[in-house]
Parts: sequence; structure tokens; C-alpha cells
Amino acid sequence: MANFMPHAVTSDSENVALLRRDALFADLSGSQVARLLGYLHTVEFAAGDVLYAKDTPAKFLYLIESGELQLTTPSGREVALTGLRCGEEAASDTTNYLCSVTAATPVRALQIPRDALAELAAKTPSLRSKALLALMGYVSGETFLKPTGAEKEKKKAAKPVSTREVVGWLGVVLVPPAIYFLSSMNGLVVEAAVFLAILSATVLMWLFNLADEFVPPLVAITAVLIVGLVPSEIALAGFSSRTLTTLVGVYALAAVISASGLSYRFMLWLLIRLPDTPFWHQAALLLSGYILSPIMPSGNARLSLVLPFYRDMIDGLNLPAQSKSATALMAATFSGAMLFSPMLLTSKSSNLTAFGMLPVQLQDQFQGLFWFVAAGVAALTVTAAHLVVVRLCFGRSVQAALPKARLEKQLALLGPVTKPEKAALTGFLFFLIGAGTAGWHQISPAWLAAFLLVGLLVMGLLSKKDFQQKIDWPMIFFLLSLDGLSRAITYLGLDTALAQSAGNLFDFVDGRMIWFIPVALVVTLLLRLVLPITAGMVVAAVILIPIGQAQFINPWVVVFLTAMFSDIWFVPYQSSQYLQVQGSGLDRYYKHTDFLRYNHWMNLSRLLAAYLSIPYWEWLGLV
Repeated sequence: MANFMPHAVTSDSENVALLRRDALFADLSGSQVARLLGYLHTVEFAAGDVLYAKDTPAKFLYLIESGELQLTTPSGREVALTGLRCGEEAASDTTNYLCSVTAATPVRALQIPRDALAELAAKTPSLRSKALLALMGYVSGETFLKPTGAEKEKKKAAKPVSTREVVGWLGVVLVPPAIYFLSSMNGLVVEAAVFLAILSATVLMWLFNLADEFVPPLVAITAVLIVGLVPSEIALAGFSSRTLTTLVGVYALAAVISASGLSYRFMLWLLIRLPDTPFWHQAALLLSGYILSPIMPSGNARLSLVLPFYRDMIDGLNLPAQSKSATALMAATFSGAMLFSPMLLTSKSSNLTAFGMLPVQLQDQFQGLFWFVAAGVAALTVTAAHLVVVRLCFGRSVQAALPKARLEKQLALLGPVTKPEKAALTGFLFFLIGAGTAGWHQISPAWLAAFLLVGLLVMGLLSKKDFQQKIDWPMIFFLLSLDGLSRAITYLGLDTALAQSAGNLFDFVDGRMIWFIPVALVVTLLLRLVLPITAGMVVAAVILIPIGQAQFINPWVVVFLTAMFSDIWFVPYQSSQYLQVQGSGLDRYYKHTDFLRYNHWMNLSRLLAAYLSIPYWEWLGLV
């Protein structure tokens, strides 16, 4: 291989132009190109010099400024390179060069080292596949890496601002001042009026989907702190509360269970062991979601684990697309992930936030298994309703055999239970048993979650990357910000003012659950028309807890009703979980209209569950 000598430095503008012309680098951002510039070197080769030989370490990629090259394939075939680049192996996972390249004429090129390309590929994974496509094109004589000019211009086209966004931002600008003046005119102190104005902007940002779900409450908390409406220890109380450790610990455990493969192994085991009938096929998917509920405080996370089994079961049973049997399986999958959301403290993130609003004595009472005990009748009711409604909506499913031989082969391929799986199972049982017996050992589930988190980190089961990426930090900040807003409402006396302003409006309730349930239903459903599930439940709890206390209704019952009623939805935009199903592409397997009809019946079952729970709650002394 000939030695090359650095040439006089080419201007940076010329180097940038050369990078931008190349399909491999055309889509890089300005900051990525800026970082890459520091690694570029201009080199020259004489005619006949070998730029690199086959099987030598792939150290550099070359962008050709001038000259012609000849590539020699592993079989010895010679190909004239007409492209602007060679040495793509340095940008891929390939360690050595696969071909040899020789300068046919004097060549001048930009040399890019492998380290710089690896750093770039870490943030732009498509670079590796593009490099191999380019190399494959040289060898085959076909062009696989298309020029990105047209697509790039299309990408650059500014996205038009929608009418929804225009109306939303106008509302954010105009409504808060109006709320402030109306509140001041009605006798509220300045601090409370300003807070309501900030809160109205938050709701409008949710209503018109102007930002990600977690952004509006963070903006509101920041505004509250800047203006000084409440002390920082009030606004940021959620970030120093037990809720934080509980959320992080539970999310960490869920990440380890998923990453270790324990959940996948268990699902296979469950499908193999259950009887091979349509009822048990559905029951397997339903129970899978139920079992995940105690340690996954997100319906979306539970769905992400069970949806692959729905797809595998559809394929294995050879069920026709859009059939009633396929739709019944989707109903079982969706309900398995969602029906237990209000039934356990840790099965829904907003449960943990609303839990922090309860009086201390109630937190001590419901922090363990007693939450599930108190929700027992409701849990049985919605489960029984699911079984009945599935039969009514979809009839008796056609018998089809589950491919158990394939499932057993899949399970065998997993090999023996690994150490990470054993550790994940131990952590799951530790938290489940510990939280269920909190009333006996008097250790808060928050401390159990914190101990579990430390154990997972110390044992190396949760790496730094996993800690950053597999814990839903936006959701945690969202919930803790909502906690701060709810505490600010109490600090400013807005909850008391709300109860007083209601005046005699709720006197008809007179402490009777039979009348309070429809009040909770209407308030929660109205909020859910404009707010996502989590925010809808928390805001409903903030509004209804003082009203319930004025009517001598147990605050936990109020929180539970908002948790259950917030899961009611009528159109897809109200349910991020259903949008997740549609986004996964699985909606082609089931019939949308039949599923929605099933869902409407299940909405009614939640109201029925609330009424059937009244005698049970009276027996427990809760009402």
C-alpha cells in the first residue's frame, strides 16, 4: 500500500459541500456535520496506489474530491467506481475491508476515520445500513442507496400550522387573563386568581394537544415557582415524596422483568399449560395482563408485552382477519391490560399520585393489599362482565388448535432460567409479598420499592443505559408535577372555595353513595372529554375529594371511583392504549366496530361495579 501525504487544507465550506452532496451524509444535522468537520483530512494518492486492501482493518472512509478508482471484489472482478466515496466498511459493523480499491488516476479525497463514523452512527443508526447498501451497489452494479435530494427537500418543507394549533395557542394567550379577571371579580385573592389562570393554560395545552402530555404541568409548576404563588416545598413536594421512590422502583422492576425475558417465558409457559379451548385462549391473554398489573403502573407498558402474544395466537390458530374470534381475543388482550388499572395501588401511575392526596391515616390503611381488598367486588364485577359481554358480542368462538408444539419449541429455545430472570422473579415476589403484608411489618411500599431499586442497580441488572431509557421519566415528571399542582390547590384554599361555591348544589347527595356515584361519573367523564386518562383522573380527584368530604364520603372511595371512571372512553382519541393498538398495525386482525360495541358495554360494567360495591364497602366500614 502506498504512503499518502496530507494535501493543503481544503476550505471548510468545500468540505461541507462535499458531505452534503453524498447520499450517506446528506441527511445529517448541522451539529453533526460540524462535529464531523474536525475529523476530516485531505489526502492524495498517485495512480496505481492502493487506498486499502481486502481483509485489512477498515480504518477510513474516503470521499473523493477528484480522480478515478478501481474496486476489486473478493472474486477478483474489477469494477470502476463512479461514485464519490469508497471504504464504506469503516462506517458499518464490518471490521475489515471486504474489497480492495486502487487509484486508477491521481486521486484527491477526504479521509474520515472509523472512530468519527462510529460516534456518528451511535446517534444515526441508519448510517451503518446505508454504508452497506452503497457497498452492495458497487459489487452488484445496481444502485441501492438512492440520492436523497428530493426526499430531503420534502423533509425540509415546513409543516403547515393546523387550525387546531392556531385556536389552541390563541386560547392559551387569551383565556388565562380572562380567568384572572373573572376570579378577581368574584372575590378570590390575587394568588388564587393567578394560579387559576396558569391552570387554565395547562388545560388548554392538553385539550388542543399543543405539547407532549408531561409538558403542561411542568410549565405550570415552573410558572408557580417563578411567580412565587406557593413555597417551593409545596410545589415540589411530589419530588421529595414517597411517590417518587415508588414510581422509579416499580418502573425499574418492570424494565428488568421485560429485558430479562422472564415475562416472555412466563407467557409461553402459561399458554402451554392452559386447556386448548377458545375460552382458555382468551383467559390466557386476560390473565397475562392481570398478572402484570401489580408491577407495571402503565396500561401501555402491559399492552406492549401482551400484544405480541395476541399476534402469535392469531397466526397459530389461523383465525380469519376481522372475524369474531379474532376480535374476542383482542377484547381479552385489551381488558387484561386495562381492567385491573384501578384495582391495585401500583397498577396505574395516577393511583399513586391520587394516593398522595389522601389523609395520612388512609395512606397507612391502603398502602398495602387493602386497596385490592376494598376493590374486590369491583374487580370481580368487571371480570364477570367481560366474560358475559364477550359471549354476547362475539358468540361461541370456533374451536381452533393452539400450536403447542411450536410453543414448547420456543420455550425450549429459551434454555434454562437465567440469573437475570431469577433475580427479576425474586424482585417481583419480594415487592408483591412485601406490599401485600405492609400492614403487618409496617414498612411502606415506597421503602420496599427504593430497596428493590438499589438492589437492581447494585446487581447490575439495570445498567446506566437502561436506567436512562427504560424508566418512563416523562411520565414520572408528569405525575409528580400534577402532585405539586394538587398540593398548590389545597395550599391556596381553592378546594375549600370549590366546595363552598358548590353551595347547596350537592345537598341532594346527603352522604348517600347511590347519588354520589353519578356525580363522580359525570365530573370524571366531562374532564375526560378534554384530558388524557392520567390527568383526567387526578384533576377529577382534586375536584371531587373536597366535595366528597363535605358529604362525608370516604376520600379513598372518591379516588377509586375517579380511577375506575377515568378508564371509560367512547372514541379512540380518549384512550392512548387503544391508539397504541391501532398504531401497532394489529387493527387489521379484528373488527373495529365490534370491538367498540364491546367497549361500550364494558363502560357500563364499571358503573355497575361501583353500585355493587356499596354493600361491600358498608361492610368494610368505608361508607
